[in-house]
Amino acid sequence: MVYTSIGDSIMQNAVLFYFSGTGNTWWVSRNLVRRLQEKGIAARAYSVEQIAHEEACRLLRDGDAAGFGYPIYGSDLPQPMKDFIRCLPVFEGKKCFVFCTQWLWSGDGARTGADFLKPKGFDVQWGEHFLMPNNVCIGAIPLPFTNDRSKLDPVLARASRKINRFADNIVSGRSYLWGFNLVSYLLGCMQRVPFRRMQQHLRDNMRVDPDRCTRCGYCAVLCPSGNLVFDGESLRTRNRCVYCMRCYNFCPESAITHRGRPHNLRRGVPYRGPVKAFDPEILRPTHTPNSVL
Repeated sequence: MVYTSIGDSIMQNAVLFYFSGTGNTWWVSRNLVRRLQEKGIAARAYSVEQIAHEEACRLLRDGDAAGFGYPIYGSDLPQPMKDFIRCLPVFEGKKCFVFCTQWLWSGDGARTGADFLKPKGFDVQWGEHFLMPNNVCIGAIPLPFTNDRSKLDPVLARASRKINRFADNIVSGRSYLWGFNLVSYLLGCMQRVPFRRMQQHLRDNMRVDPDRCTRCGYCAVLCPSGNLVFDGESLRTRNRCVYCMRCYNFCPESAITHRGRPHNLRRGVPYRGPVKAFDPEILRPTHTPNSVL
């Protein structure tokens, strides 16, 4: 089935679909929707983990514009977002904006999303990258991370200003595509090509430390891919990890290991989201199916 857009009529409403692992993309989506609403656009955002396929198609068909947001992993889209887009029908000419969240740089993280969206007929007119706090706390890659508000707040303030500019461009109709050039593409390929080659191997890196685990099953509840299975007595993995870091970062006992290494508690608890109000369960269908921000 192919749906046709409304053409060049004035934008009155927009729908945003996002995937978020530990809260960064959730935060950007929430603030972008709020900014669009303040400018008179009836905007809503949905987690791809919660929205039913039929409802997503209906919202896309009825909306003037569509948005897609995701964290970038190795200059690539997370698997849940890829799966969500691939299952969509064609929406010929539907105006679209796309953004990614990242810690340092991805080269062409937003353009990569556009590559998945264009075969579905979306007219990608706006693309942006948002720098957010680092959520990777594993020992094998000892990157700096923090839950200190005095350090997180300046990062969020800069991101807020960028969100406002991005929303302004969307509302005004001015096309804005950050990272959609050859140099950014080559920089992205430096990460994306090796990442995709190693992807399947990486999907079995998360395990459980039996000495720390209290068998609460919380990690299995949070897992967006069904990689962690709890049978009431023990946890097992299914080689389906999507690297969202949710189980690792939010396990109350820091019992999730990466490549056999438990979290180094001397570095503090892992990153727990950009704001205190973030609860990873709000992203899961077990919380409130089809709920919005």
